[in-house]
Amino acid sequence: MAADTVLALAVPISAESTEFHISLDEDMNYRLDWSFDRTKETMTFTVRVKTTGWVGFGISPYTGKMPGSDIVIGWVDSEGKGHLQDRYAPGRVMPTLDSSQDYNLLSSSESNGTTTLKFWRKYNTGDSKDIPLETGTTRLIWAYNYQDPISSNNIQIHSKMGSRSVNLFERMPEKDKPKLPSDTKTFDFLVPNVTVPSARTTYWCVGLKLPQLTEKNHIIRIDPVITKGNAGVVHHMTLYECESELHWHGYSSDCSSRNMPAHLSRCRGGSVVAGWAVGGEDGVFPAHTGLPIGQKSDPKFAIIEMHYDNPDRRSNIIDSSGFKLYYTKQLRQYDVGTLTMGHAVVPTLMIPERQTEWNITGYCSQLCTERALPKTGINIFGVFFHTHLAGISLYARHFRKGKELPLLAQNKHYDFNYQEVLYLRDEVKMLPGDSVSVTCSYKTANRNKTTVGGLETSDEMCLNYIFYYPKLPMSVCTSYTGYDTLTPYWTKLVIDGQMPNPNSNTSGGLTNAVRNSVIGDQSLINELKSLQTYPAPDMYCSNSNHSIVMDHVGQKIPNFVAAANYTHGYTVSAAASTASINLVALTV
Repeated sequence: MAADTVLALAVPISAESTEFHISLDEDMNYRLDWSFDRTKETMTFTVRVKTTGWVGFGISPYTGKMPGSDIVIGWVDSEGKGHLQDRYAPGRVMPTLDSSQDYNLLSSSESNGTTTLKFWRKYNTGDSKDIPLETGTTRLIWAYNYQDPISSNNIQIHSKMGSRSVNLFERMPEKDKPKLPSDTKTFDFLVPNVTVPSARTTYWCVGLKLPQLTEKNHIIRIDPVITKGNAGVVHHMTLYECESELHWHGYSSDCSSRNMPAHLSRCRGGSVVAGWAVGGEDGVFPAHTGLPIGQKSDPKFAIIEMHYDNPDRRSNIIDSSGFKLYYTKQLRQYDVGTLTMGHAVVPTLMIPERQTEWNITGYCSQLCTERALPKTGINIFGVFFHTHLAGISLYARHFRKGKELPLLAQNKHYDFNYQEVLYLRDEVKMLPGDSVSVTCSYKTANRNKTTVGGLETSDEMCLNYIFYYPKLPMSVCTSYTGYDTLTPYWTKLVIDGQMPNPNSNTSGGLTNAVRNSVIGDQSLINELKSLQTYPAPDMYCSNSNHSIVMDHVGQKIPNFVAAANYTHGYTVSAAASTASINLVALTV
C-alpha cells in the first residue's frame, strides 16, 4: 500500500493568529494574506493584485468552480475611493449582489500598478448565500480585470481567473518555524532519470542509500523535489526504510515487476521516512522532534516509491523527482515515528456504483495498541489523510475503555489534488488499549461500476498516517473487512451475473472481478453496507520489519464494537472549527 505524507510544524498558536501568505496564481500576480481571531470568530483577508482594475475573491462550494460561490468584487476608483461588494454566483454568470453585505472593507489602495484591498467577515455570517469558513480544505477562486468596472452594476468579465485549495486555519506563521542549525547538511534522494511508462498508472521503485553516517543525526526538514514540467505526472512519492545491502543502491524498476528482489518489495508499506502528494509543499518537523539516522539501529537504505499518473499515456517523460533531506548533529529531544492507520488496501474495500455517499471504516485496534505501545503511550502531533478520486471527506475518532474521546482530526472537504499533513494544535496522548477508527466517505454517483481498494488512481484507499513520538517498532495498525465475511456475498453476485467469476478472470483475479462488478439491486447494496460495518474486521498490525503484532493474519478484533454504534458523531460548526478541532498545520 502507498503512503503519502508532508511534514510540518506543530506549535501552539494564540487566539489571534499572525498573518499567513500565499500566492493564488503561479505567476505571483495575485497574493493573499489572512489572519483569524478565534475568540471573535472572524477572518481578515488582504489581497494584493497586479492590476489597476477590479479584483475578485471567492469561496467555492468545495468544487473550485464558480457556480454557487460566495464572492466579493472590489476596486479603487479614479478618485482613490475603495469599493467592495458582497456577491454570490448562481452560475457562470455575473455574480448577483447579495442583499446582506457581510464582507467589510477595512482599507484600500492602488500603487505601482497593484491594487490592495483589506476586508473581514465572520466565520459564519448566517447568510445562506455565504459559505461558512471551516477547518480542512477550502477551495478559493480568484479573478481580476485590468480595468475598473464601468459602473457598480456594470462589471466587465475577468481578464484572468483561477482557483486554489488551501487550509485557512491549519497553517503556521513563518516566524514560528525553527531555524536550521548552522551545521545542517542536505542530501538529495532522487530517482535516476526514470522514463515514465506510458501506462495510466505506474508505481516505480528505486533503492538508494541514505547518508552514511557514523553517529546519530536528526532529519529536521524534508522538501519535495519535482522535475520541472512533471507536476501533473508525479502524483505522490513515498520514502520507506529498508533493510538491504548497499550494493542494491540505484536499483530501479516497476514496483510490480516479478524481477524486483523480494526484500526490496517487502519494504513498501513499512516504516515511512518521508512523503509528498499533489498539492503538498515543503515542510519541517516540530522543534522538539527529528527522524533519527546514523545509529547502528537506524536505516542505512531506503526505497522511494513513485506514483506516476499519466492519463495521456505519454512515452517521452523523463523524471528525476524525489526529496531533499536536511539533517543535523544537533539532536532534538524526541525521535519521530509514523504509523499507518485506516482500512488495508484490499478488495473488501468495495464501494458500489452510483452512490452519493458511502462510508468505509478501518480500525487501529485495542489489542494492537496494548501490545505495541509503552505504558506512557505515544504523543500524536500530526495526521495525514489519503484517499483517491472518489474520496470526499475523512475523520479519525479516538476511543479509550469503551468511551469516545474528542475527535482526533477531520477534513470535511477533501481534495485529491491538495493533500498535506494536518498538525494538531495540542498533541494527543494515545495509551495502550486505546483504539482509533478512520472513516472515509466516497462519492461514486458518476461511476457505472464498483470501485475497489487498489493502487490504480481510479481505485480507492482509506488511510491515515499519524506522526508521533517516541518512535516505536510498530509501523502499521489497520483492519479490513474479512474475506470470509464477504465471500458468500461475492458468490451471490457471481451466481446472479453481477460480478465476473474471479477464477476465470486471469488478468487480475479477485480485485479485477470486484472492479468490474455492477451490484444494481438496492437490497444487495444495503447488505454490503451492513457486512462492511458491523461484523468484527480482521486486524493487520505489523512492525517495520513486517513481523506481526497480533497472533496471526486473519485474526478478528476481539470484543468489537463498530464506530457506527457510537452515537456521538462529530459535525463541526464554524464556531467549533477553530475551537474544538485540534488541528494546526504548516506549509512552508
